[in-house]
Amino acid sequence: MEKKTSNLDMLKATLGPIAPWLDDEDVTDICVLGKDHVYCRRRGEGFKRVDASWTSSETLIVATRAIGQHIERPIHEREPILDARLPDKSRVNIIVDPCYDRDACIVIRKFPEQHFTLNDLARFGTIDENGISILEIIVRMEKNLLIAGGTGSGKTTILNSICGFIPETSVVVTVEDAREISLCRELWIPLESKRALDAEDREITLRNLVQTSLRVNPRWVIVGEVRGGEAFDLCRAFNTGHAGAGTIHSNSADGALSALEMLIPQAGFEIPLRAIKEMICHAIQIVIFAKTLPDHSRRLMEIVELHGLDYEASQINPPYKTRTLYRYEFSHYDENDKAVGRFRVCEPPSWIDDLKMIPNFQMPDFWRQQQ
Repeated sequence: MEKKTSNLDMLKATLGPIAPWLDDEDVTDICVLGKDHVYCRRRGEGFKRVDASWTSSETLIVATRAIGQHIERPIHEREPILDARLPDKSRVNIIVDPCYDRDACIVIRKFPEQHFTLNDLARFGTIDENGISILEIIVRMEKNLLIAGGTGSGKTTILNSICGFIPETSVVVTVEDAREISLCRELWIPLESKRALDAEDREITLRNLVQTSLRVNPRWVIVGEVRGGEAFDLCRAFNTGHAGAGTIHSNSADGALSALEMLIPQAGFEIPLRAIKEMICHAIQIVIFAKTLPDHSRRLMEIVELHGLDYEASQINPPYKTRTLYRYEFSHYDENDKAVGRFRVCEPPSWIDDLKMIPNFQMPDFWRQQQ
């Protein structure tokens, strides 16, 4: 702990001009686009320029190299891109010449020290009580889920929050490139990929970690961000009886399934599209879509159940059969340009009769009247 604290203090000294914003708990993102262009984003707001600068281009370049040295990942002309995790778990991405022609680009996504619960998200307006109840039921029924959304839409925050419904007696394995998932539980095995530092070093990919995770007998396998061939291994794990979750970049719930279709072949297998869709349908039961609205507020826009393929529409490329369980319906912007809308419970899930398997379960009112 002392070493981590020391490294963090050294980094703050290296990043002196932006140190005040690194210490500000309300600041979520810091963007440096050259020595004189520094921007910060506070929770619920957009990026704004702040009064900070380096004395010269050379001092900014020295700062980027010092960051690389602190985390043992060099950055220079031959390795001009650095994507890593700082000692406080914040994400940092650095780009220098020849890939960036204005001194250097540094983007820091700060890791929040506070763990938000779903009740916190309800207080922020991201979800309501009925939505929380639906998510609890989904997790308690061990339905495999995919959380979709754009960058900064709150995917990981939602994932962290719903993991609170996983029983403490269940082993959870998380797989990430850079750790963002943080679970308050003892039976948690966090795995992190590793890049090869030189020709003799071995790279440990997300695919390697997903395959390894199955050997430790987990109840839940969670992939922080599905973006490559690990999509195949994740679906295969879900199809062998493991419960699980993952996040994926997408602009809609439907788009998340399309994105998964495109990622699975990256595992190196030639699989017909119909077979890929069938694999996805057997692996994923729920898609959650989150979005950042133009007023910078976050909303859980949809909870969608995936329950098969419509072979009547097409035998070669059948569309997915889905039903919307929960939705946010936007209405208008108020006089302060804040989004106004309402959350609505829609259809009940196809597996509503299976809910009796949950011990001491009481059917929520919004589904009881639809039985």
